[in-house]
Amino acid sequence: MSINLKQAYDLFISSREEYCQDTTISNYKNTLRYFLSFMEEHRGVPVKEIDIDTIDKTDLSAYTLYLREKPKFKNHPFNTELKSPISKRSIRTYQVDVRTFFNFLFNEEYIKKELTKKYKIIKAESKVIVPLSVDDVAILDGLYNPKCEMGLRNLCLIHLMLDAGLRRSEVINLELSHVNFDHNYILVVNGKGSKDRTVPLAPRLKKMLFKYAIAYRPACDHEYFLCNGNSDNTKLTENSIKMLFSRMIKHTELKRLYPHLLRHTFATAYIMQGGDLESLRIYLGHTDISITQKYLHLATQYGTLNYDVYKLDKKFFRRYS
Repeated sequence: MSINLKQAYDLFISSREEYCQDTTISNYKNTLRYFLSFMEEHRGVPVKEIDIDTIDKTDLSAYTLYLREKPKFKNHPFNTELKSPISKRSIRTYQVDVRTFFNFLFNEEYIKKELTKKYKIIKAESKVIVPLSVDDVAILDGLYNPKCEMGLRNLCLIHLMLDAGLRRSEVINLELSHVNFDHNYILVVNGKGSKDRTVPLAPRLKKMLFKYAIAYRPACDHEYFLCNGNSDNTKLTENSIKMLFSRMIKHTELKRLYPHLLRHTFATAYIMQGGDLESLRIYLGHTDISITQKYLHLATQYGTLNYDVYKLDKKFFRRYS
């Protein structure tokens, strides 16, 4: 029984919804949307009329060429199209997700041919990571008033990444019950790879979170720690964080700023201040220590340069007998 491209897409998304996080599903929908749009343009018919078994390696090669020439933000629902091409990193992301899509179809026997066996994935350029310095963080902190709801919420958001190493999605999904003020730890539930972990709650971050939870967090019909601050006080969203960082970039000289840089800063600072690699792996929620080892290289590099990286609380470096 043959299916069309739209049905194949629906089957793939449905399968991923069984175990992937909402952000992962959203990413798949976004990246595969470009592939479906390309195939409609390439074949000149709607995706519902494209038999999945008629797609071959020449289509995938043509898609890669299309991505190389595609202007940034083309067909994006919100942003204005730019003349510059999309980055190699983005092309790689689109290719990897298409490969995952067709591997799923082959493994589930929806298609007969293994299309991606020799599908060449472009190498992404290495991105230079420059962690935030003490002065950089002082500039960010100075943007927000800790004596008002939204100011303190923004500071909590920033320092959950910076002083606890949380990912953006983990900040969004943090619940009130996950912050243990009595025993000074944060429980990260269902992090990347569906793993749970605990991270020490540093005193200055504790003070910030406690004040927000007690004095400023509005009454909500959900248990998520941070709220959007709109009229119905909904859960914080990915888009809220994107807009917040866009505003921070606009009002500072920190053009290299992006959410994950705060987590990079946490990890680099931890090693530079004497922390060990295995403890950092646990705090970050990495399965493989080889992923964590890049921070050893960053710490060595910036330590040699005497770079004044942001300082973590001494709580992280206490040793108990």
